[in-house]
Amino acid sequence: MSRILHFYKRDIFEISDHFIKVVFPFSGTDREKNTAIGDNNGDKNRILLLIEKEPNLTAKQMSEQTEFSTRKISRIVKELRESGQIARVGSARKGYWMINQ
Repeated sequence: MSRILHFYKRDIFEISDHFIKVVFPFSGTDREKNTAIGDNNGDKNRILLLIEKEPNLTAKQMSEQTEFSTRKISRIVKELRESGQIARVGSARKGYWMINQ
């Protein structure tokens, strides 16, 4: 706790009878990394940005770049496909992802 207090102000802590909530401030302009953990729309946006940069990425490669599990990547890709935001062109092995506008 003392290490945290060395770098952050005390006002980031919310203390109640049953828990301590800590809200760490973050800054930066990189869209890929400027999302909160658990923010599903932010997660989808990160995947869309990856697909936009490299349409040939596999779920495993996306997982390595985002540090999400491959299962989470699969769920996000499934949601994006079902909502019509992305489509697979070609085969599952040799194809690539296309973002629908």
